[in-house]
Amino acid sequence: MTTVKDGEIVDKTVDIKTDTSIEHGSINKITSIVLHRTDSSNAGSTLQAYANGKKSGAHFLIDKSGKIYQTADMRKICWHIGILLPRCQIEKNCNPKELKTITALIHEKGFSFGRRARNLSPHEAGKKYPLRYPSNSDSLGIEVVGKFWPSKKSFDKPTQQQLKSLKWLVEIIAKEYKLNIKTNVYAHGAIARKEVPEGTQIFQYLFSGIVP
Repeated sequence: MTTVKDGEIVDKTVDIKTDTSIEHGSINKITSIVLHRTDSSNAGSTLQAYANGKKSGAHFLIDKSGKIYQTADMRKICWHIGILLPRCQIEKNCNPKELKTITALIHEKGFSFGRRARNLSPHEAGKKYPLRYPSNSDSLGIEVVGKFWPSKKSFDKPTQQQLKSLKWLVEIIAKEYKLNIKTNVYAHGAIARKEVPEGTQIFQYLFSGIVP
């Protein structure tokens, strides 16, 4: 029987490999799950990067074999999201005052686009979810192993084993934290300034059951 104890999933299919290098303070409330791709060929390189002191990372890692590693305590914040996109602007439902503020920040003179995007992110993070997209402070991250191919602008096709493990893991987390999978699971590329396809294939699978 699968249980959750002290921030860890207790199940024979989950290998606990938590690393304090990617844990940064406590999460007060978990509102969502964010799906990532590693841009690597195997789980070993990601685990080694954490062991070497890498500060950014996610709570879970799924290898091509479908093996699940828990890499951080679910009660801890991980830096897995980065620069947030403005949700109301993306979804075209900003009130006029907020749209004016966002527009001013993203077009502020004297700064590069990258700097302006980074300036906008804290403004977004200051909002309450779900007025904004998930942030590091209230979400769990799941990394799925797969390389990014710039020439194709896409990631490796996830394996059936990865997708089966992902579905199981998302359902366990959603049940534990009373999350609605249809409204509280996100692809990283849709909510932050990352490669747009990141997390898209595996996100679509959760709802269609078909590998895109």
